[in-house]
Amino acid sequence: MSSSSSSSAAKGASRLARWWLLGRNRMNDPVVNVLKLNGVITPPSRSPGQGRRGINADSLEKYLQNAFSKTLNPSAVAISINSPGGSPGQSEAIYLRIRELSKESGIPVYTFAEDVAASGGYWILCAGDKIFAQYKTSIVGSIGVISSSFGVSRLASSWGIERRVWTAGKAKLSAMDPFLDYTEDQEKRLKSILEDMHTNFIEAVKESRGDALIDDEDELFSGKIWTGSQAAKVGIVDGTGTLSSTMKDMFGENVKLRAMNRPGSEFGLRDLLSPAFGSSQAAIDDALMMHIPSIPKILV
Repeated sequence: MSSSSSSSAAKGASRLARWWLLGRNRMNDPVVNVLKLNGVITPPSRSPGQGRRGINADSLEKYLQNAFSKTLNPSAVAISINSPGGSPGQSEAIYLRIRELSKESGIPVYTFAEDVAASGGYWILCAGDKIFAQYKTSIVGSIGVISSSFGVSRLASSWGIERRVWTAGKAKLSAMDPFLDYTEDQEKRLKSILEDMHTNFIEAVKESRGDALIDDEDELFSGKIWTGSQAAKVGIVDGTGTLSSTMKDMFGENVKLRAMNRPGSEFGLRDLLSPAFGSSQAAIDDALMMHIPSIPKILV
């Protein structure tokens, strides 16, 4: 089949899909595909078929592909984010995948912070061509990385409990092992990992925001959070406005907002009050249930 025939077939399929979704009288109205991301950013489930609360690249893939599909010839993709953060790797992976799909399809993407888009949630927010806080009271920012643990070595010693660990490779011992005192070298190594992750986060923010960033970098990248109205003043969002009203301003009153129905956990007060404000109850549960000494718990 020639390229012109393929193009004609694609246009015909798009018109048929629009007629089916919008009806004959509105089939030429603009369409915006809407995806909602709710919850903590977590690694994929360890076991096949095992459910997992939260957001990760694997669980989002089919929804992102559908959102950027040209079947309905959408004018844009709008992504609403409600997340305090979580896994650095998954945050970066989702950010990169959204940018990749937008570039491949030629479909612009706009992102919106709902209640909270902080830390890793803000990293994903930066994938938008333009980014907004839905409300003046939305919480945005927290451009930083955190790692936390607890230590019970002296308590264990007072009870006559001895920790025995054998390794091949001296660096396998982790500063995050609560039963062992950490060394100066371990602390320096962990801090260098955090600083490198922070640098990658900052680079993504700068790539997204560019000259829009107004405030001093030491302030912007300190891990501070801002309200939506404050975030607009320092340039980490383009402005405030709900997804619906902003899309109507851009594409007209007749724009069709097509929900992609991404399932996800609701993000609530318990997550907001977690120790790291960027860690999650799921991540804390994982740390308590399955401690892996060689892998520190690091969150954005």
